[in-house]
Amino acid sequence: MGMVASYIRISTDFLSYLKSHPEEIEEVVFENEELEDREFDIDKAWHGIYYLLTGIADLEQTFESTLGLAIFGGAEIGDDLGYGPLRYLEVEEVKEIATALESVSVRDFTSRYKVKDMNKFDIYPMEGEWTEEDKEYLVENFESLVEFFRITATKDEAMLLFIS
Repeated sequence: MGMVASYIRISTDFLSYLKSHPEEIEEVVFENEELEDREFDIDKAWHGIYYLLTGIADLEQTFESTLGLAIFGGAEIGDDLGYGPLRYLEVEEVKEIATALESVSVRDFTSRYKVKDMNKFDIYPMEGEWTEEDKEYLVENFESLVEFFRITATKDEAMLLFIS
């Protein structure tokens, strides 16, 4: 199955509730049918997108560019879900990241894609097996991510992020 990066648009009131009841996160987030329409994922493209946005392949290296926060940003809340705890972005953080993402054209994004480097740095999920054709997978997910952040920012909503 692999590791998938997921996002959920939430109201500021719901975020406040989660912050004051972190022990209920798994129940109120993952068993809440109302949130299904507000959920989005970039499949396994998260590491490739992160690398193309930041130039950082090593996930142990701390680098907090605004663009990188689209993948690994937010404050942790609750227990470890397997690949770390749920994270959240406040409305203003969502807007800042949305603006940063919108400033990266698809042309700039794709110009950073070098098969040799993607394989050299073992970028997930292909880990040494990237081809020129795989670039489109990253572009499609990047464009969807930009749109999701834009919608969330426009609606003045907060966001949950997690890798599962």
